[in-house]
Amino acid sequence: MQRMMVAMCMETIRCLEDGIVSTAIEADMGLVLGIGFPPFRGGALRYVDSLGLSQFCEIADKYAGLGELYQPTAKLRDMASANETFYS
Repeated sequence: MQRMMVAMCMETIRCLEDGIVSTAIEADMGLVLGIGFPPFRGGALRYVDSLGLSQFCEIADKYAGLGELYQPTAKLRDMASANETFYS
């Protein structure tokens, strides 16, 4: 399950970074309403925030050998080191 969550979360993060979606809430609502992401989790980016970006990067690093999809982006690592979140 963790491996699949990392892939989904990283793809959502890339969509936000690439401007495919404008805000974290837009991305998360798309997941909840579009693919049935569990509403009590709030979406992929809310889930990442609940873990903490640093911890999420550590988890993703365990799977980084599986391909680029699993590798945290430079911007995500910067956000993690600055203790930032996707939601205020």
